[in-house]
Amino acid sequence: MEEMLLFGNILHDPKPPRKYRKRLLTLDDLTDKELRARYRFGRNSIIRITDIVRKDIEHPTQRSQSLSAEMQVLVALRFFACGGFLQVVGDTLGIDKSTVSRCVQKVSDALNAKADQFIKWPSVQRKGDIKQGFFDNGGFPGVVGCIDGTHVRISAPSHDEPSFVNRKGYHSINTQAICDHE
Repeated sequence: MEEMLLFGNILHDPKPPRKYRKRLLTLDDLTDKELRARYRFGRNSIIRITDIVRKDIEHPTQRSQSLSAEMQVLVALRFFACGGFLQVVGDTLGIDKSTVSRCVQKVSDALNAKADQFIKWPSVQRKGDIKQGFFDNGGFPGVVGCIDGTHVRISAPSHDEPSFVNRKGYHSINTQAICDHE
């Protein structure tokens, strides 16, 4: 029999039994439309992101009900997409709040470690020119770029049409742009 501790008149079990909740959603459980609504990415993009970070986040064994790399990415993307609380994301996906926190941290760290493969910065000389240009044009010190995003409305494509319907219900391409002072 396991060891019990006595606090006052209350018998206390130092290690309560672990509880495993049924995990609710996987990539295969959702349609492309549902994936975009929940995670802001389509199936192929989620698979690509998972493949990029898999080696950094995958558990070497399935011991203790560990989450797959795919599920960790889904957890992080859900958190990023909805800006929700860890508890709400965990309840939605059937995992504990602390697990959501670890997934978000691991996926963020893995993506950040690979940032140089996807983000290109101007040279030191060009950065200085851009900073000076922003300061001269608007009095903004230390700025090396401005970023914004927009949906560019398009006609409905004949191929993979649902992938181009945005959350507001019209066809578009989500575009993000960064510009310098010019």
